[in-house]
Amino acid sequence: MNPRLVMPLVSAGAAWATRKTLNAAYAARHDGQVPTRDDTQVPFRRVLIWTLTTALVVALVDVAVQQSIARLVENQSQSEIESA
Repeated sequence: MNPRLVMPLVSAGAAWATRKTLNAAYAARHDGQVPTRDDTQVPFRRVLIWTLTTALVVALVDVAVQQSIARLVENQSQSEIESA
C-alpha cells in the first residue's frame, strides 16, 4: 500500500490525538474546564492563548507526520531503484 494514500488519515488521527492530549492536560491543571470559543465566562485572553497554543502544537505534529511519511516514501523508492 502506498504510504501517500494513508497520509491524510494518519495526519488527521495525529491531530485528533494531539488535541485530546492537550485538552486532557489543560483540564487536569485548570479545574477540569477547557476554554471554548463561545464561553463568555472565560477571559478572552485565555481562550486566545489556548487556541493559538493548540493550533501551533497540532501544526507541528502534522508537519512531523508529513515529513516522516515523505521520508519513508523516499527511502522506499531509493531502495527499489538500488535493487533494480
